[in-house]
Amino acid sequence: MQAELPLSRTVLALLRTIADRDTGSGVLFVSAPCGRWRLDGTRRVFANRTFFPLDSHGLVDIGNGHTDPVRITDAGRSHLAGGSK
Repeated sequence: MQAELPLSRTVLALLRTIADRDTGSGVLFVSAPCGRWRLDGTRRVFANRTFFPLDSHGLVDIGNGHTDPVRITDAGRSHLAGGSK
């Protein structure tokens, strides 16, 4: 069992957003100005660096990082549920 990951509120908000919207085919983000990504179909934007901790800890799969939908992993869902995987 690993220790709780130290994720910022912004990173956790992104993880929750992806978890809430990913029904199996992922969540699409589109490039926005100033190193940001906009959740497709919304005005919500996230800084590029917000994705790094989620990807590096295996909580999401960002695919190629540019055009692929972002998918939450089992570890990401487990993290949100309060468990560690």
